[in-house]
Amino acid sequence: MHYVVGDIHGCLQTLIRLLQREGFLGEALEWTGGQAQLWFLGDYTDRGPNGIGVIELLMRLEGEAAAAGGGVHALLGNHDLMLLAAHHFTQVEIPSFKRQGQRITFYEIWQRVGGKEPDFERLNETHIEWLRQRPALALVGGTLLMHADSLFYLEYGDNLEQINRSLGDILRSDRVEAWDTLAEQFASRFSFLNGGIALTEEFLGQLGASRLIHGHTPIYSLIGYAPQMVLYPLEYNDGLCFNVDHCLWNGGPGFVFGLEESR
Repeated sequence: MHYVVGDIHGCLQTLIRLLQREGFLGEALEWTGGQAQLWFLGDYTDRGPNGIGVIELLMRLEGEAAAAGGGVHALLGNHDLMLLAAHHFTQVEIPSFKRQGQRITFYEIWQRVGGKEPDFERLNETHIEWLRQRPALALVGGTLLMHADSLFYLEYGDNLEQINRSLGDILRSDRVEAWDTLAEQFASRFSFLNGGIALTEEFLGQLGASRLIHGHTPIYSLIGYAPQMVLYPLEYNDGLCFNVDHCLWNGGPGFVFGLEESR
């Protein structure tokens, strides 16, 4: 059985409560999910108080789940990219802002989008390497897992493997313009909501999927409910799309979504 968790944004204690409630984590924070496959869709840091704690928990659970015959898998989100950029180009001014007459560094823009100084201070090479290895996309059966509800992924390849490889190459490069462009693209959203069924089907067909699950855009901001009331994914485009951004950082209790539940 495959399960999906949306954006965490440094909310370690909320994540722990959620995983314990759903049977994936024991009292000693050990993996208790057995052979389940648990997928996280990116944005592990920023906004919440303990992003590095979230990363370290997931890193440990990867090994424990694999030893039990299960799996913990984590994709790349735009805030993960921003943290890496803040580390890699700390005092470098962002090229796209400079062209507009603004002088803003990668570190400053990361702070503006919710970056927390304790995460920056605790970030080490092990965390950095783990983040660099996160794939942008994954295909589970016919379901495409991704962070952003955006078409930008197709700017980096014609298939899933090529896209993941292209983004991984950027994360290991010193090409500041490429980082800047990717960060701007990764922040985009609403492609499938605005584009409708036809555009979504075209996108899915390109990547060999029949539906997609994403985070990135908080559900509460789309339906007008308080985050505390968001307990289920937002399904749209006739079941082609599922949004799982439960907005933990703004008080959402969170949920775990079973892929088989939506068939």
